[in-house]
Amino acid sequence: EYSPIAIWEEDFSALAKLQKIIQSKNVVNIRKFLKENRNLVTETFRHIKVLDVNKAALHLYGVKTKKELIANLGKTIHREALNVLVDEFASLLEGKGFYAVEFKSRTVTGRIYDVSMRVSVPEMYKDSFERVIVTFEDVSMKKKLERDLLKMAQTDGLTRLYNQNTIVKKLEEEFLRAKRYNLALSCMMIDLDSFKKINDQFGHQKGNQVLKLAAHLIKSGLREVDFVGRYGGDEFLIVLPETSLENAMIVANRLKQIFTDGKSNKQLIKLIRLSIGIGAFNPEETKTVKELIVKTDQAMYKAKQSGGNQIAVF
Repeated sequence: EYSPIAIWEEDFSALAKLQKIIQSKNVVNIRKFLKENRNLVTETFRHIKVLDVNKAALHLYGVKTKKELIANLGKTIHREALNVLVDEFASLLEGKGFYAVEFKSRTVTGRIYDVSMRVSVPEMYKDSFERVIVTFEDVSMKKKLERDLLKMAQTDGLTRLYNQNTIVKKLEEEFLRAKRYNLALSCMMIDLDSFKKINDQFGHQKGNQVLKLAAHLIKSGLREVDFVGRYGGDEFLIVLPETSLENAMIVANRLKQIFTDGKSNKQLIKLIRLSIGIGAFNPEETKTVKELIVKTDQAMYKAKQSGGNQIAVF
């Protein structure tokens, strides 16, 4: 009763009835059968009875009494719940006396949170399912911490764009997708012209401001489905899914125009010019992601060697 973990005692007898239906149909793959007959899953869930709950369960769902919780149980079902039920029922019907999962749930008042659920069937009830212990724990803070740590691991600390490892992984994912489904794919390597001179003349603090502004402006000129990361120093790698070479040229010109217009922070923006190299996936000529990056990088150096502030294609 005084456990900080929400504990429910439930009667899962309806699951025994579902088991008889499955046996009568000689079902081999229970999980597949339940996925294909979700109406049986929802009907079984409706007949599960809540026998008792502790104070932590009431607090977790934002109610004061067990009666209030049972009356509003339908409001706590999130859209993920049906998939969880299919998996849970399949596991228990396969003879596993324990099931654990993390998913999204909601309180009676509608607040959505991440919950860790564990379902245990005592040995004496493994056939009848008349007594099942279910525990819930709010793991929202834990999941947020995990997401924050993952974001930190993927993000360049200065520009808040993807770091080199992550942007290359994004390119690898899109490369495989383009190869499998015969889709267009282009990428761009961007270098900030005369960045070393900016650092030497104005100092590294000003150089960092230039990098952050450049990152912001580059991202502003891309689509939601595009990816951009800091590849190293003052170089940025852009991944353009389902984008032909011709359309990549349009994007490159748009980016150059954004920097040329420079409506925000004109003092900084006038210091920045772009050398842009473009590489496009060609299934006959480009066999690996490394090859595509090398070709795009070579195109960028071609743009710099031609005087900078230009666009070049490999």
